[in-house]
Amino acid sequence: MDRSKGVPVTTSPSAELSTSVIRMLRMLQATRVRAPRVHPAVEASHHSVLVAVRDAPSRVGDIAERNLSDASTVSRQVSHLTSLGLLHKVPDPQDGRAQLVALTDEGAALLDELVERREAWFAELLDDWSESDIAAFIGYVDRFCDAVSTDQRHRP
Repeated sequence: MDRSKGVPVTTSPSAELSTSVIRMLRMLQATRVRAPRVHPAVEASHHSVLVAVRDAPSRVGDIAERNLSDASTVSRQVSHLTSLGLLHKVPDPQDGRAQLVALTDEGAALLDELVERREAWFAELLDDWSESDIAAFIGYVDRFCDAVSTDQRHRP
């Protein structure tokens, strides 16, 4: 509805989705500000780096690719997290000249606490949602992310 004139406006489902996704992006940015903090010097933007090396050490370029970021940004993040004692560099067993980024014990503990707090926060946010609503939302979010991830049309 055109709120200024009180006249219904017909929009396509894709137009409505586009508007909703833009709103969701703003809300996701708000979650970065409102999300639980576990370390005063660790920003929300650092979390994806910690998660990227949770299961196995990785090269900076691989972390950047996984996080849809550039290597210079990830390199700065890794340097910062290393200075905090949350990450350290280890030799790459496949190429002795290269280094991998790995979690320290302190980094693993911080990541565990972060995940625990984030899950508790989301549980509170979605307290009035049914399990089936949450499951459906997860399915749609994953499906949408997969569609965006595989879209090759507007890549630089």
